Amino acid sequence: MDWMRRPPPEPPPRAGFRISPLSRDELYAFVDAYTKDYGITQSSPREERFFRSSIPPWFAASAHRVTIGVELPIDHSITDEEELIREKRRVSEEALAQHSHRSWILATDGGVDVPKSAGVGILLSSLNSSEIIEKASINCGARPCSYRTESRALLLALEKLMIPRIRHRRKTLLVVTDSQSLLAALNKGPLSQTDWTEDQIWQRLLTLTCAGWSVHLQFCYGHCGVHANELADQYATQTMESGQYTEQGIAPLWHTDLLTCFTTQLTNKWRSTIRQDTHRYLLCGTRPSDLSGKDLITQEVLPVRNWFTSQGQGAGNLSSGADYTGP
Repeated sequence: MDWMRRPPPEPPPRAGFRISPLSRDELYAFVDAYTKDYGITQSSPREERFFRSSIPPWFAASAHRVTIGVELPIDHSITDEEELIREKRRVSEEALAQHSHRSWILATDGGVDVPKSAGVGILLSSLNSSEIIEKASINCGARPCSYRTESRALLLALEKLMIPRIRHRRKTLLVVTDSQSLLAALNKGPLSQTDWTEDQIWQRLLTLTCAGWSVHLQFCYGHCGVHANELADQYATQTMESGQYTEQGIAPLWHTDLLTCFTTQLTNKWRSTIRQDTHRYLLCGTRPSDLSGKDLITQEVLPVRNWFTSQGQGAGNLSSGADYTGP
């Protein structure tokens, strides 16, 4: 029985247990206590809540001029680490070479080295050029995830490096990034975004395409020697080390990062208070419960009525919490 992989539920709270209501002052004090170590306060700027797209449908008519390369298949049979890096570099450079004719190359990258972070963009004249035409960087705060630094980097680069050049006679742009998840989100289209930053990125892209630009965003594997990506990565590292950013202030806090901060702190507090004299703790330590509703052995989804009854063949076959009473 793989108890570490599929832990049963924790023992229930005592009879009659209920959560006491909190006053607003108590709630604020609670939040402050859990975020002060991260440099987050009540006055910290937060990203705008996203309710609906700010892009009207008719403004998205030129979205076809934005193409996105999300997938880069590689040979998964390769097991040697160095050979795998060479394979990633090969497929990345082949994908980028198809767009090497474009007039502008924009490489973006995000970096996190707690408590430092940076989102950066650099503008190049060609894929193999080491001469940086212009660069931009922003402090993304003390606790951003890598996805947020990547998305802020792209938004900053489009706004500060490309929009000012919107009237330039050369109107073809290649964006190079190693964030596949960001491109997958943008690939849903301008009217299907569910987050403020991605919506703003599409606004900048459509501003360019409405002015006659053609834009291609291409994913490439990171840390495999792709020239443009390596330059952006080096600039992000240098920026975090020096603490010198081209943009003043700190990027607004993403609500998802704030939630992650709370979750991490509360999980750590829970782990420090969990009883260690229980049978469950001996089996799986502080791992949280598995509430998937699947049989532990067959992996079949069980009807709710079977969750707490032993339905499997053989002794000791537990579903998520089946027959578990705890000490």
